[in-house]
Amino acid sequence: MTTRTITALYDSYDDAARAVTKLEAAGVPHDHISIVGNNQGTGTASSHGTHGDTAEDASTGAGTGATLGTVLGGGAGLLAGLGLMAIPGVGPVVAAGWLVATLAGAGVGAATGGLVGSLTGAGLSESDAHTYAEGIRRGGTMLTVRADENRATQVMDILEEHGSVDLDEREQTWRKEGWTGGAATSASTSAHGARDVAAGATSAGLGTSGASGTHAAARTDTVERDGTIPVVNEQLHVGKREVEQGRVRVRSYAVETPVQEQVHLHQENVQVERRPTDRALNAGDEALFRDRTIEATQHQEVPVVSKEARVVEEVGLRKEATDRTETISDKVRHTEVEVEDERGQVSRTGTGTTGSGIKR
Repeated sequence: MTTRTITALYDSYDDAARAVTKLEAAGVPHDHISIVGNNQGTGTASSHGTHGDTAEDASTGAGTGATLGTVLGGGAGLLAGLGLMAIPGVGPVVAAGWLVATLAGAGVGAATGGLVGSLTGAGLSESDAHTYAEGIRRGGTMLTVRADENRATQVMDILEEHGSVDLDEREQTWRKEGWTGGAATSASTSAHGARDVAAGATSAGLGTSGASGTHAAARTDTVERDGTIPVVNEQLHVGKREVEQGRVRVRSYAVETPVQEQVHLHQENVQVERRPTDRALNAGDEALFRDRTIEATQHQEVPVVSKEARVVEEVGLRKEATDRTETISDKVRHTEVEVEDERGQVSRTGTGTTGSGIKR
């Protein structure tokens, strides 16, 4: 799992100490936390430098190098191991945690080389490292936490809710006053200025939504090398294809249906009539004794059936084509990017910019 290095700057040491206590209460091991603060006690990382911070202090720090001094002891957990150090170009600081060993091993260096080198070694850009070093020199306290990805969001919340400063805004103020250290920032920044970088990778961000501190995203996304987040729109394309909806088939076959018709028929019947008689033969009746035959032919009408086939209907198939308009409804996705900072400036994709000075 990727380990992230999350760094924040505080004007007040007490705010940073409260953040440390909250982190340890949330289960972050104290050996994953490092704190480096200006040893001016009540100093703040303001635009005017640390109260009581003089050029003589800075030069003294440069002369002594980054050396670990007496363990101060106050508090519990990480804060119980606070020690006094002198960092070149920064001056005396109190420090504890994993970053101390790196600082102590840096030895005497040019300007703030020891602190900057340690921060860049932890994954911060050189520009951010110079800015944090300047914040400490001006009286601030830097808190650095190593956290895995599934805990990074919680760590960011804790750092921000205890008043971490907006590093970009503070850097711009210092540059207007003439500070020329470092270069343009490139690491991802939360709404309150905490830097979040992945170990062994390009810088990545955990976006938060300004003053409310709620997260704009449920996971950590790695920003591309050029520091841009692509805005993606899905487009709906509707085409046409021909599909078979069914078939119509016509076939013919013979069916026999019983029918009846009535016809009037003529019929002859031959009847044999016998009429009794008793009379004497006449002289001319002698021929009656010869053979004689009479006959009658009997006729009758019988039905004569014939059939005639006639076409009474024609059945065929014909195609008719019609055009229609159909409305297709679906959902397309798009990504929106919203940037907020403490100046009340808001930038959203597709809606322009409210306020001024926000880079889109």
